[in-house]
Amino acid sequence: MKYYFTFGCGQPNANGYHVIEAPTYDVARAEMYRRFGQKWSMQYTEAEWSKDHKTQADIYHLHEVK
Repeated sequence: MKYYFTFGCGQPNANGYHVIEAPTYDVARAEMYRRFGQKWSMQYTEAEWSKDHKTQADIYHLHEVK
């Protein structure tokens, strides 16, 4: 599964998002902590990330952080 993580205002990757593929929500979250520590904001499942044929990135003009 793909999990999407966003970064908040004042964080190094503000207005960005990062994608992690993992078998579970908790594994993805642990990997996000490994990669970015606590400097991120929200975690989304694929279903939460896309609504009405638009992604959170489309709606909020977010850029992908690799």
